[in-house]
Amino acid sequence: MKKAKIKLLLLCLIFSIFPANAQIKIASVLGNNMVLQRNSEVKIWGKADPNKSLKITTSWNKASVTAVSNENGDWVAKVKTTEAGGPYIVSIESGKEKIKLENILLGEVWLCSGQSNMEMPVIGFPYQPIIGSAETLLQADNQNLRLFTVQKTPMSTPQDNCIGKWEVSNAETVSKFSAVGYYYARLLQQKLNVPVGIICSSVGGTPIQAWMSSKALDTFPESFKKSSPEARD
Repeated sequence: MKKAKIKLLLLCLIFSIFPANAQIKIASVLGNNMVLQRNSEVKIWGKADPNKSLKITTSWNKASVTAVSNENGDWVAKVKTTEAGGPYIVSIESGKEKIKLENILLGEVWLCSGQSNMEMPVIGFPYQPIIGSAETLLQADNQNLRLFTVQKTPMSTPQDNCIGKWEVSNAETVSKFSAVGYYYARLLQQKLNVPVGIICSSVGGTPIQAWMSSKALDTFPESFKKSSPEARD
């Protein structure tokens, strides 16, 4: 009995060290609870094993498109969206592998970015409260408003992914989201009466050069590039 338990433990350790075949992965900015731009053609992308065929199916129009991952495992597909609405499902499958993205809405998608004035959350910074934030949080429940905050991970080169997830608007999620971004998105949602998704990617104290690629910076005078982290490396 003891030997059997030891063998089982060893098998568990082996399988934990050698993971199963790579699964389909999607960019973190795509996921459950997301909003996709209405009446448009949007990209769905991610990673898979190299040279794999994938099928992407969207429930709002019951249509499917295909994609093939390249030698690095990167894949991208374009899907057409319709009028605002939801919730919907996006299914991505390849062979026996399948993932489903659920509670998706079609509406307006906006990006807000900047320094600490954009980063400041609805609950404020320490000793820097936001006037009226308590009342705002009491009224924060809204299934048609979705929030995505890009986690700060300083890098010296452009990245093809980020850390973050889509969240439905409620007191907890709104409290830590950009105050400027939230109030803007809430007003849009009320005025347009369609789902709104807002992405916040902000870092306090960053110059505009920190948000630009080397290629873009090369089009500016040397004096402009000197404050860029890339230019100083």
